[in-house]
Amino acid sequence: MPVYRIRGVDVDFPYDAYDCQITYMDRVLQSLQQGNNALLESPTGTGKTLCLLCSALAWRRTFGEFLRGGGGGGGGGGSQPSGSQQSGASATQSSSYPVIIYASRTHSQLRQVIKELKATSYRPKMAVLGSREQMCIHEEVSKLRGKAQNNGCHYLCKKRLCRHNNIVTDYMKNNTELGSEPFDIEDLVNIGRTKGPCPYYISRELSKSVDILFAPYNYLIDPGNRRSLTGISWNNAVLIFDEAHNLESICADAASFDLLTSNLTSCITEAQECIQLCSFKRSIENSAEKQFDPENYAILKALLMALEKKIGELVIDSKELGYTKPGSYIYEFLSELNITSETSKKLIETIDSASLLLEEGNSGETKAGVKAKSTVSRLETIRDMLDIIFKGGGQNHAKYYSFHVNESSRQTSGDSLQVFGKASRTLSWWCFNPGLAMEEFLKLGVRSIILTSGTLSPLDSLAMELNLEFPVRLENPHVISQDQIWVGVVPVGPSGHPLNSSYRTRETVKYKQELGTVIG
Repeated sequence: MPVYRIRGVDVDFPYDAYDCQITYMDRVLQSLQQGNNALLESPTGTGKTLCLLCSALAWRRTFGEFLRGGGGGGGGGGSQPSGSQQSGASATQSSSYPVIIYASRTHSQLRQVIKELKATSYRPKMAVLGSREQMCIHEEVSKLRGKAQNNGCHYLCKKRLCRHNNIVTDYMKNNTELGSEPFDIEDLVNIGRTKGPCPYYISRELSKSVDILFAPYNYLIDPGNRRSLTGISWNNAVLIFDEAHNLESICADAASFDLLTSNLTSCITEAQECIQLCSFKRSIENSAEKQFDPENYAILKALLMALEKKIGELVIDSKELGYTKPGSYIYEFLSELNITSETSKKLIETIDSASLLLEEGNSGETKAGVKAKSTVSRLETIRDMLDIIFKGGGQNHAKYYSFHVNESSRQTSGDSLQVFGKASRTLSWWCFNPGLAMEEFLKLGVRSIILTSGTLSPLDSLAMELNLEFPVRLENPHVISQDQIWVGVVPVGPSGHPLNSSYRTRETVKYKQELGTVIG
């Protein structure tokens, strides 16, 4: 393989590099060496993914050889899903070396990136993160979805009732080279199905000590997912966001919420189920645990009913325009229900307990006729909403939001309870500053943030929207030179038939035949 010396770093590249690829790798290395953020635009087809991987891993190797063996295997305790759990040995091994976190929008895109890694000479210690929905192999939990699946997994792991989770630690100790060769989620699932260990927690253990970690955007942008990435020294981490042309909208969406009244009704139903489950536990098991106090869930139910009523009482003069207020109005709106920064903490604790209680009901732990009906925890949406509103215990971020309530005659979400003949309302709190999500990385003190895509221009406005400094920038030309391009209009084919691609003609046989003749 050709080796290019760029900024004092030897970069192994699998092919003869074009000038624009050398320039791209130069900017990547500049960003990494100087600890600066970068906006790198390079057209589709210029090999930016390969350039990113080769230059970033070449830079990483200047600190020492890639990690080998033992990493991520010291979690112990059956890989419990606690955010506080961390492998001491793993963290020590990797703490002196930077870790590269490569994020893209979808798993299919990450699969392609890992395929590109296989084409290089680099073999870093790696891990790839995915959801339980993609990786769970438990015969019952794998059938669940969303929060219900997470809660089901947590519950079984806590009780040590998942045989797949119970053998993760031993499997990791006996297979220390796992992660030294590129692999994908499907490979982990195959290991789980043939050898038995949980693919989800294998990936979590591996992620504690790696050279490069592949993950979807939401693992970095969502605070809850980010907190779950134990063992990562963020002040020694490099974040690469590939296909970052839509990062602003993703950041804004992650900081916003829409609460449908039908979902709120489902939350009220779940709170009632919790009251019944608690009452049963107390009467049969004589349990005095605070978690099983039905009064807590009665208070939660009353608050949710009051919220539902208050949303319904708002006067909406125009269905087209809805009811709109500045973002800070959310605190006045909720304070009338005694929901404040302080009381929200108690509410969140109650909702967390409710989620576990409902999961016990679904698992039949109560051994009675009282059983939770839903496989999806709606109450978790209230928890997420409170997390966004009372973020950091302050209200400064509200100036970047808009409070909005709209009314529609029918439900648009197939996942919601349909209420025919009755208007439905949606309470929304929309974020208009994607920089709020990116600011969190500044607080963590990450080493560098690299955003790259085929279309990032105009770079100045993108940097302003994300509220970050990007000293390193590049707008790369295409590998195809101008003298190789012909631009023209072909109005008719060889037989004289018009090449009209309008809706009326594009499906006709004559048009398709004429177009095929031109291309052929």
